[in-house]
Amino acid sequence: MAEEEAPLQTNPLDENFFYNSMLAKALVQLIPPNERVILKAWFDKLLELCKTPTEKELRNEYMWFILLMLQCQKVREPFNSMPPRELVPLRDAVPTKIYEEVLVANDDNMAWLDNLDVTQGEKRVRFTNSPPSAFFNNQPVPHEGIICYISAFSDREV
Repeated sequence: MAEEEAPLQTNPLDENFFYNSMLAKALVQLIPPNERVILKAWFDKLLELCKTPTEKELRNEYMWFILLMLQCQKVREPFNSMPPRELVPLRDAVPTKIYEEVLVANDDNMAWLDNLDVTQGEKRVRFTNSPPSAFFNNQPVPHEGIICYISAFSDREV
């Protein structure tokens, strides 16, 4: 009698990190090569933070902020220099002015958050958080025209 394999347990902290890191690794191709080397070191450093929930939360905050910067195509402090040996909470590592500038620069990218509950005719469309594997199942179907989604993957090192 063959043993049944245990179902794969996914940790939301890990799921979030790997999803954001996948996006960041795609966007890093849009910045100058010399900045890519430094960000690769940051990616490697963040991968090391995987032992405790506290480490995972810290790593997710850093990756989230890196992703926001990459959406603006401008790398700022502290991510414009090699990562330190020990990471402090993000709020202590990023100057307040830079944190605010990055959030304001991404304001247009976040406009869709204001429309999380949308009415289309009589049908109500609700956008919710979901794992990447369920992305297409949670997308609205257009009445006219098309919606196009694109993904970028590479086996090249960043």
